[in-house]
Amino acid sequence: MTTVKNSKKVKYDDILTLVEECTSGSDLTPWEGTIREYLPLVLEHPDYNETAHARICRMVETKGVEFEEENKHPQYKFFENDLFGIDHVLEQVMEFFRAAAKGSDARKRLLLLWGPTSSGKSEFLIQVKKGLEAFSETAEGKVFAIDGCPMYENPLNAIPMAARKNIKEQFGIIIEGELCPRCAYRLKEDLNGDFWKLPVKRVFLSEMHRIGIGTFQPGDTKSQSQSELVGSVNFAKLEDYGVESHPLAYNFDGELNVANRGVMEFIELLKVDPKFRHILLTLVQEKRIKVERFPLIYADLVPIGHTNETEFVKFKGDKKEEALHDRLWLVPFPYNLKLNSEIRIYEKLICNAVGFKDIHIAPHTLKIAAMFAILSRLQEPKDKGISILQKMHLYNGDEVDGFTKEDIKELQRVSDREGLDGISPRFVVNRLSACLSKHGTSYITPINALRSIKDGLPTNAKLDEDSIERLENLISLCVEEYNKIAMNEVQKAFFVNFEYEIKSLLENYLDNVAAYLDDGKRKNEWDEMVDPDEKLMRSIEEKVEITSSGKDSFREEVYRKMLKSKSEDGEYGWQSHPKLKEALQKQLFEERSDTIRLTVSTRNPEPEALKKLNAVIGALVDYHGYTAESANELLRYVNNIMSRTK
Repeated sequence: MTTVKNSKKVKYDDILTLVEECTSGSDLTPWEGTIREYLPLVLEHPDYNETAHARICRMVETKGVEFEEENKHPQYKFFENDLFGIDHVLEQVMEFFRAAAKGSDARKRLLLLWGPTSSGKSEFLIQVKKGLEAFSETAEGKVFAIDGCPMYENPLNAIPMAARKNIKEQFGIIIEGELCPRCAYRLKEDLNGDFWKLPVKRVFLSEMHRIGIGTFQPGDTKSQSQSELVGSVNFAKLEDYGVESHPLAYNFDGELNVANRGVMEFIELLKVDPKFRHILLTLVQEKRIKVERFPLIYADLVPIGHTNETEFVKFKGDKKEEALHDRLWLVPFPYNLKLNSEIRIYEKLICNAVGFKDIHIAPHTLKIAAMFAILSRLQEPKDKGISILQKMHLYNGDEVDGFTKEDIKELQRVSDREGLDGISPRFVVNRLSACLSKHGTSYITPINALRSIKDGLPTNAKLDEDSIERLENLISLCVEEYNKIAMNEVQKAFFVNFEYEIKSLLENYLDNVAAYLDDGKRKNEWDEMVDPDEKLMRSIEEKVEITSSGKDSFREEVYRKMLKSKSEDGEYGWQSHPKLKEALQKQLFEERSDTIRLTVSTRNPEPEALKKLNAVIGALVDYHGYTAESANELLRYVNNIMSRTK
């Protein structure tokens, strides 16, 4: 008798296994003891005593740091799946954390991120907060606090001042803080000053449970109270203790109190009533919280604010805010300017949406949408020798004929506002979502995406008529770029041996170029010595507008670069020279254009043509990521292009 496994049981076991694998790095082991029992742990693991700045710095760097060989800029793996194309921004942020972690005065600064909406400021804070929660659940990220303390403070804050200098000299342990009013009262009244008996436990940072993570956002200036930041009197306890200044008659539950040992996020900081920002002056300058009727309370937390550029410019020009100006660590947070990174943003926000999983996104759709967004953020090059499209490709790390990576620095130097203006990822995602949500939609193409973006421009409140006109011109530029991509896609699908054919064409061209440069002859297919085929060479070169006067320098450059490519990779890299690559593709396409036009344009193709057409659709589906529907749409689109250029 055959036994059949219960499928639900199998799926249940699979889920259990998956969850266990994903949480295998966690260490949720509780710990409770006294300060006497806790102190040996700190001697063995000094990180338990680290500041909030140092904890965040270590959390990020523990995930790994990689350096680009050319410019040595660090790339932090902690952010690699959520923040794209802003490595230079993250580098500046981590400079702040590293400086603060070393104990410098950077700890007494408020980190302020400013830039356009939807540039990633909030996402950065989300990742830091989520990261702190997860890190505190690992063996290397353990956090210990005085049990019962409303501010989850460092247990070593109870160590008497008289002993701290010797502890630092002999053991390298630095103790800065003092007990909060509640713990100081408890030590005196309940434990008769015996700090060794203060209870300690392991805590897990959590935004939901308000442990080590606080958040504050502006509200109604007339009704919003400072108690949101620093706590308030507990009127239920006031009867028992008589005065508002009694530590047990006060709730130390403001956002600054609960953020102790972790991070405090100020949403749209500069929209907050100025009276709240005055509290920050004491916090950042003295690492203390001022609560009415209480002495200054020590706080070990990282205050981070974020705001848009308009509010920042207004704040920067306000002389009344000079005191806070001097206590900020400013980091501009512009839009991403790298095409590939922009695509990754859309992949994260669109492709992971459950409701869109059954809708096919045709190849290059996200790329063309991303291209539009990046172009909108770039300033027109002042150097007329480079186009805005070439500039986009350079920033993306692509090779652009006639330019080097050194040129990027000069382009950036004279383009001071790049990334601070333009279309946000949020707008593009909205338009892609609208496109994907239309009734009856089973797939979308690059043209669908651009059409949706164009339709949405008048609904963007930030755009005036001149801005819309400029963006519509950029859409036209994207259409032209997509036309080239679409033609190339069809070309590759038509030629099963595309790679072989284009490499053969390249070798033929290079043989002729070598003979031309040596003033010699070459062997033809019959092993006969013949003159270089000038007609073939010019046919290819004219595809990319190489003039007769410029052909010699072009041929010399191409031949030199191809020889280098072959010495490094063992074969000629036909894609390593952007201009030659374009010329070869155009040449190959032109040679087959009649066949392609005849095949895709015939309404009732002959059996042989139909067979060819089905083979092309099959190739687009099997090798290029299309569905049958989107492949047919591509062929119709290319047919229209060819009809217009006939």
